[in-house]
Amino acid sequence: MSRRRYSISDHTNFLIWQESLPSSNNQPPSQTISNCLDEFPIEFRMRRVVKVENYIGYLPLPLVSYENTFHDTKSVRLPKNQVMLQDNDSNLLMSSLLRYLDIPARNHGPVLQKIASVAASAGRSRMPIVVNLLRTVKHVIKVDRIDDLEFSFHEDDVADDMIVLDSMETYEPMLIPATKSSIQALEKVKFQQGLMNSVQECTICMEGFQTGLEVTRMPCSHVYHEGCIVKWLKTSHFCPLCRYPMPHDC
Repeated sequence: MSRRRYSISDHTNFLIWQESLPSSNNQPPSQTISNCLDEFPIEFRMRRVVKVENYIGYLPLPLVSYENTFHDTKSVRLPKNQVMLQDNDSNLLMSSLLRYLDIPARNHGPVLQKIASVAASAGRSRMPIVVNLLRTVKHVIKVDRIDDLEFSFHEDDVADDMIVLDSMETYEPMLIPATKSSIQALEKVKFQQGLMNSVQECTICMEGFQTGLEVTRMPCSHVYHEGCIVKWLKTSHFCPLCRYPMPHDC
């Protein structure tokens, strides 16, 4: 029976600063308004990177990798006394903005504290405070068989994530198939317990071999069910176990 295993890592980084004061000739009218009301314009710039890696069996590197980046911005004006609040409970407006931008609650406190620190050191300047946020979410999917490999990512896998194929440059060489002639030339042998590099099962479908069963042997001596390895090599020219490279056209 095929198994599908998921793991998720989630990291948030942020950088917060106050924009430098422009020359008096270029000072916008909003600057005067902010000074009168003692408000800080705050600009949130959110970048969310979602990565997905698909692994098969014992393959040490992901066979398929997806990545997409989402951007969002939000600008607000808040009185200085509101900006100086550093607690999630007392600064509900700022916390709600961070939730809107999909920042985990555990990161709200540090972000609010840094915003308050920048505001405290601003003196009389009311130039915009920029909150630059980067959240990286990585999904690792491990399957036992190549039949279960997903070349697209669906919402059903991880709720609320819309993943679009963006770049496969890093792992693209792994997706080059072996030549048809090299696949047809693979050796057929009878499986013998203890004589096949201690491998007792096909690492593509995870089903055990029976003594006397005809299996297909790669030049690296690793053996597989014929149907499994043929399907594999039509996608990738590497041995699933040791990454021995089969002949390929590209």
